[in-house]
Amino acid sequence: MKILAIGAHLDDIELACGGTLARAIEKGHQVKMVVMTKSGYKNFDGKIIRTEDEAKSEGISAAKSLGINDLEILDFPIINVPYNSATVESLDKIITSFNPDLIFTHWNHDTHQDHRNTSLATLSAARYKNNIFMYEPFPPSGRSYAPFNPQMYVDITQVMDKKIEALKKHKSQHKKYGDNWIEAANGRARLRGFEIYSKYAETFEVVRYNLDL
Repeated sequence: MKILAIGAHLDDIELACGGTLARAIEKGHQVKMVVMTKSGYKNFDGKIIRTEDEAKSEGISAAKSLGINDLEILDFPIINVPYNSATVESLDKIITSFNPDLIFTHWNHDTHQDHRNTSLATLSAARYKNNIFMYEPFPPSGRSYAPFNPQMYVDITQVMDKKIEALKKHKSQHKKYGDNWIEAANGRARLRGFEIYSKYAETFEVVRYNLDL
């Protein structure tokens, strides 16, 4: 099975569905990650939080720690990823070429404009695909007027260590948010696991799912 995960920034995918992808790799499935931006950015006061080179290096290392070697980084502007024909066409080309069986993307009510527009562009580009899931947002984004509705759960207990390892590869983000960032990701997965009587899990909203009996 081919699985495509699409995110706005380098670290988004690992935070939201890194465990799911690691488990898919262990099961022998083919996984491709696509990130819309080079993900270097500055604070509002001009202080550099992460350079593009740092973001790329961290992203490649994080993907490899999940077992993923296919990472494609696009060149849309960070904090200004558009939802227009350019983003839709870029993703359409990738989807047509890779021909995934499952697609994961951001939640369409995410409060981060890059996340929301990436989700919308994915839904447009994947209009002919039947299995699409939106992953759970992670603070500080996602604090929306609409609640995230977890509908599909994936038990990631056996690969939780790989998810945490991948997050730690994003050293610039770990430095920015501190150990609370890692602890919060662990706590979220623990909560979702408790809901399905396992130890750790990740959750998704279902856009479309074709149940093949």
